[in-house]
Amino acid sequence: MGIFDIFRRQTVNPVTAASAEAKGISLAGRFAAIPRWMLLILGAFFAAILYWGVVGSLLSDTRADLTVRPGTTVLPPGGSVAVATAAMLLDRALNKGWTPNDSLLRPTGLLEDMPAFQRGQHAAIRTFVSSFDQGVGGDPELSEAVDALETPPDRGWLHGDFPFIGGSAESRYRDAIDALARYNRAVAESAAPGEGDARELRLALLGLNTALGEEAGAVDRMIDDSRVGSADAQFNEVRGGAYAAAMLMRGLREDFGTTIGQRQLAATWAETTEALDAVAGKRPAFGVGRQDLVEQGYYLMRARESLRTLAAGLAR
Repeated sequence: MGIFDIFRRQTVNPVTAASAEAKGISLAGRFAAIPRWMLLILGAFFAAILYWGVVGSLLSDTRADLTVRPGTTVLPPGGSVAVATAAMLLDRALNKGWTPNDSLLRPTGLLEDMPAFQRGQHAAIRTFVSSFDQGVGGDPELSEAVDALETPPDRGWLHGDFPFIGGSAESRYRDAIDALARYNRAVAESAAPGEGDARELRLALLGLNTALGEEAGAVDRMIDDSRVGSADAQFNEVRGGAYAAAMLMRGLREDFGTTIGQRQLAATWAETTEALDAVAGKRPAFGVGRQDLVEQGYYLMRARESLRTLAAGLAR
């Protein structure tokens, strides 16, 4: 063996041995070396991301489907399409899962968009039903629905009012749906259901304008100062209210078609619905910016101006 062979063995073999030793350390061995308390923290962290992040996002639904129509359960022949629409929107929101009162135990407990969207829907429906009840002169079923809808959307089954348990927002809104369905059955079974008068329609429109006015004020405040709250939440709350208003306008158009035609308000009615559709349908893909709020505020202003024009036309 020459001197060069000896030198080669002395320089290569230690490296080869070290490489083999490094390859021999398995991934399982690396994890076994991590302290158990650290593994528990990492596991809890990734479980939280999966539960509240991934699952919660998959359950979040703020779609504004403008093509749906009430079924015969809430809309018997001769019943009010607008009242049935209010019941249908509530029912669909509840079936998707009512999120404004979710606790952190649910995967939707950290959501902003869906709870805000549902709060906006509720506010518009509550105001509409109350105004419609005033228009018809006070109906027992409508009054019961109004009372049920006064329940705050964030009220859970455990709350601070006596008897401190039960009467959650979901259960009370189910009561409202049943009351609205009973009202429609009574209307359908009456001797001459017919079409309501201009006063009923005018009060319903003024109620929608009031509900949208509250949302418009919140949008204006956020445009002036973005620190007043979450832009995503505010944007989706307005979307929810505009969606409910757009659907209720479609129902009122069917209920009061003759009155709208006689007062020559069909074109303005279409403009109002178009503006509401624009607010309800816009969903920014990468978060809500100031420009999105400005655009939303513009269409909301157009819708409210048209609603006031319609109400003035019905007052003549």
